[in-house]
Amino acid sequence: MSTINNNVALYDNLGLSRSNEAKVEETKEDQFMQLLIAQLKNQDPLEPQENGEFLSQLAQFETAAGAEELQKSFDNFSNNMLSASALQASSLVGRSVLAPGGYAQLEAGQNVTGQVDLGSSTTNLTLEVTDAAGQLVKIIPMGTQASGEVSFSWDGTDESGNYLPPGGYRIRATADVGNEKIAQEVLVSAKVDSVTVGQGVQGLKLNLAGLGSVDFSAVKEIR
Repeated sequence: MSTINNNVALYDNLGLSRSNEAKVEETKEDQFMQLLIAQLKNQDPLEPQENGEFLSQLAQFETAAGAEELQKSFDNFSNNMLSASALQASSLVGRSVLAPGGYAQLEAGQNVTGQVDLGSSTTNLTLEVTDAAGQLVKIIPMGTQASGEVSFSWDGTDESGNYLPPGGYRIRATADVGNEKIAQEVLVSAKVDSVTVGQGVQGLKLNLAGLGSVDFSAVKEIR
């Protein structure tokens, strides 16, 4: 026994911990019960606390504990949803999507395709293509169109039929409605280079070839 006691003292003097001594971390429930018992022991016996006050404290504790567990469950659910969305979005790498904004990346020997979301029917739908400097390089008349999704394709040529150099271009659409020309939303097909997983509300972003990033939720169609 003296040997054991000496070993214990030696460990203590050297500041070493003994592996066979398990440390039990107090839970919040244990801490609350200790405080409650201490309150019972130290209350004034001539003016004891009402039962209702104890019940109120217990209810507050249960509410706080429940809210904490609910937050943990929500965080786990959110992380699982984000992981599932990231896995789904990663499968889009190398594929094309319809992205808003009207910005297009012209590749050599390829057409630029997309669609116009026409709010109402028109007698004259017109597409205008501008280069990176903002210069008008092509006008594409689409004529009379019914409301809804109108597909288009641009072969990469200018007004003279010459092929333009690869790079970034922008496509705008206007529709004659009555006596007005009204701008319409243009979506362009773009290739997905990579996927960025954001934090919290930032969500997922698709990095499009030559066009930068766009929110995954803004993508209208996967092609």
